[in-house]
Amino acid sequence: MACSQPRALVTGATGFIGKKLIEHLLKNQFLVRSLVRNQQNTLHLPQKIEIIEGDLTKPDTLKGACTNIDIVFHLGGYAHTWEEGAKHHHAINFLGTQHILQEAIGAKVKKFIFFSSVKAVADHEHCIDESWDKQPNSPYGISKRQAEELVLNAKNKGMHVCVLRPSLVYGPEWKGNLAVMLRAIDRGIFPPLPEMHNSRSMISVSDICQAALLAANHPDANGKVYFVTDGIAYTTRQIYSLMCDALGKPTPHWHVPFWFFKLIALIGDMGKKIFRRRMPFDSDALSKLFGSAYYNTTKIQRELGFHAIQNLKSQLPKIIYQYRNAI
Repeated sequence: MACSQPRALVTGATGFIGKKLIEHLLKNQFLVRSLVRNQQNTLHLPQKIEIIEGDLTKPDTLKGACTNIDIVFHLGGYAHTWEEGAKHHHAINFLGTQHILQEAIGAKVKKFIFFSSVKAVADHEHCIDESWDKQPNSPYGISKRQAEELVLNAKNKGMHVCVLRPSLVYGPEWKGNLAVMLRAIDRGIFPPLPEMHNSRSMISVSDICQAALLAANHPDANGKVYFVTDGIAYTTRQIYSLMCDALGKPTPHWHVPFWFFKLIALIGDMGKKIFRRRMPFDSDALSKLFGSAYYNTTKIQRELGFHAIQNLKSQLPKIIYQYRNAI
């Protein structure tokens, strides 16, 4: 690798955000090395990057991963929030972060940017900022919070460290509940949602990549934690309506009442107790659909000069184009 260009290691490179981050790094003249568990999953990565195999849960496989690297962007993790995955959260999100961080420290890497989650703190019904410090209670959130503490402590070893807490990320090739919702609306099988006046934060994948570069390059980011959103408080009904409009479908003037969703959630909870496995719709799904998760981004705007360029409305046409033309 040439010494004139910054050299970055990206973990979680084959994921939704990781692939887009690599594009941003290459455009900004970075030399990129990606850490993947299996090279067979790298067909969609740019050919100009270096690819190495390694498993975050197996520190012996990480030897040399950080050699001649200036900065680590750590995105690798286990994102499922179900209770059953507690051991995986600890092994991948906490111990995995510990393993790659130790490797980075040993290789004298200068900077370490950690992609955490808004779930590293407990939920609140109102808008919260980084001063909200209540501990999370989910295995996923706990593992992310513990990993944050590891990363922040590395500042004492002379490393520039920063923790980013992205809200729900959208963009072409996105996955997860809202992607399922979009496909269901397109097929005409998603029920019209009531307006519950909840507030949900989101962020485009390109904007979270922009935030990562700011976190890496701005000296004021060292030792800091930042929520990252596009600054808009979406209600679930608004998200539904935006999707209908972008898909070219009329938004129904009627809606399925909230009590019906609550009833289905209660049935799902009972089903879990009876069959000892999670049902497709339960109280947790109800909370994700209609609850609030709203975060203040004043800190990253003030300290790093971050300003989101995209919003859900502007990105939905690209998302839909990719979804409809996916092979």
